[in-house]
Order: sequence, then C-alpha cells, then structure tokens
Amino acid sequence: MKAAVVERPRIIVVKDVPKPTCDDYSIIVKVCKAAICNHSDVALWEGKWPPVKDFWEPSDYPFILGHEFSGEIVEIGAKVKEIYPELKLGDRICEWTWCGGFAEYVRIDVRKVCIAKLPENISYEEGALLELAGGSTMVCAYDCFRPAYRVLIMGCGPAGLCLIQHAKNLGAEVAATDLYDSRLKLARKLGASAVYNASEYGPAELAEVIKRDFGEVDVVVDTAGAKSAVTTGIEALRYRGEYIIFAHPTGGVPVPFKRISEKKIIIRSFDASRERRIKLLALAAKQVSEGKLDLKSLISHRLPLAKVEEGLKLCKDKPSEVVKIVIDISKE
Repeated sequence: MKAAVVERPRIIVVKDVPKPTCDDYSIIVKVCKAAICNHSDVALWEGKWPPVKDFWEPSDYPFILGHEFSGEIVEIGAKVKEIYPELKLGDRICEWTWCGGFAEYVRIDVRKVCIAKLPENISYEEGALLELAGGSTMVCAYDCFRPAYRVLIMGCGPAGLCLIQHAKNLGAEVAATDLYDSRLKLARKLGASAVYNASEYGPAELAEVIKRDFGEVDVVVDTAGAKSAVTTGIEALRYRGEYIIFAHPTGGVPVPFKRISEKKIIIRSFDASRERRIKLLALAAKQVSEGKLDLKSLISHRLPLAKVEEGLKLCKDKPSEVVKIVIDISKE
C-alpha cells in the first residue's frame, strides 16, 4: 500500500509499505480522506516533535504521518464488539485520535482510540475534519459558552472557526481576532459579529478597541498561544471573566499574573476521559449532520497523497492562504 513516510526531519516520501494485519482488538480501515493538522503534523514533519505511532506512542524514524482521517472498516477483529458493539464491516467512521493515517490502510486498536460512525449525509472530507471538531466540543462540555455571553476567540485557524460556531449555537455573541484578513472573513461567515486584525494594533490597544466596540468579554478562548494574545485576552476580559487555554504553545509564554489577580480572572484548560471523548466525537458528527457545524467551509485546499509534502509546506510557509488541507487517499 502507499503511505506518506517521514524518513527523517523534513524528508517525507510517499512509497509502498506493508499493509497492516488485523488482530482481535483491531479494525483495518481503508482510508478515504485525511487532513493535515496545521500544528502537530507540521511539527512532526520538521522534527520539532519526536516520531510517534499508533496512539501517540513514541516511535523511531521512519514513521507514517497523519492523525486526522476517515474511511471504511474493511476488517474487524474477533473481540472488537466487546469495546464497540455497534461497529461492523463496511461502516464509515472517523476517529480521535490515531497516528499513521496518511496511508491507504491503517490498523486501529479500539481499546485506545475514540471512534464514531459517520451519518449518511456526512462526506469523508467532513469526516476527516471531525477529529479536530471533536476536540473543539470540549469547551461546550465544560459549559463555557452561555446565552448572551460575549465571547472572544483569539485565532481563526480551524479550531477557532469551530469554536466560533459552538459559541454562536449556544446563544453567545462572538468576536474574533487573527493576523490574516482571509481568516477573519471566514470567521464572519461562520458567525462572528465582530472581527479584528491583531497585526494592526498593539496587544493592549487591541483590547481597548474590543471593549469599546464589542464590550468587555465574559470568556476568552486562546487558540493562538502567543504572548501578545495573552495580553489582549486578559485586558479584554471583564472582572472575574474566564480565560480558556486551547492552544498548544511550542514554547513558554509570559503570563501577567498581576493583572490576573487584580481582575480575579479564572484560567482554565481542558482534557477529557476516553469515554467523554467518544461522546464528544459523536456530538460533533451529529452537529455536522444537522447543519449546525460547517466543516466544508474550512477546507481551503485539496491535494492527492502524492503531494502531501506540498501541503505541509503550504501550512508552514503560507498560513494566510491555508485553513485546512484535505488529502485524497482513495476515492469514495
């Protein structure tokens, strides 16, 4: 089978590798569509993160990249139904989260990964984005967005654009910031009533502009993980507001503890048990199926597996042009 293999940092080759074999607690998935994770896939390709396999377990070079994908179950182990009694051959599925997905076939250990069936009206392309969307629903699970709240989403990458929709669905008013006008335009389309290009202001100045035009905010969700974003978010919050850390910063970020203490800001970050993740993934699929969560609009590029390196370079070098890149592994 064909797979995109990282041979060493910044060297990825699409080549023939052995097709995985099934065991009692595994399924073999014929991958139809995959998506490039703008953050972790690029970091893994560049060698900023060490190699991984399966359920984010340490590995060595070479390794198959990719953890966002959807496809069809073509083999199923004898004991899989102990974990997922509803799964059967031919089911269309998405997952959260397994490594090695940039390949024609992948073996998944169902004891570790979260799996959801794709409703009939969801495409494999949307299914490939459900790993990301499932993660964004964690903010909803912790009751962060409420009717009439003012919510500020900092960063309009794929996660931020999902969070805008979640907040809007729960009755909040949403403002958003980003460095690129193209993403801010998409943020407006998906429900933000106010958008701000952070490159046009100093961090504290931007907070004042937001408070003047949009109002003090109840909740900030930081998907940027940058020093300037922290300053803007803390200053834009009301007294006793909530600052939610959603980003995965690659380095340390200074924190203004004095202002946090003065304003009695609540700092929160989230994780979820496997059982909860399974439910959140199914919830995200349901929202897409019902038209409450638009994932199609996030797709900015479509590339064949043979051009996965081109996609990684686009993510790294041209972030103003990229929101989400879908990789065509096999035809639906």
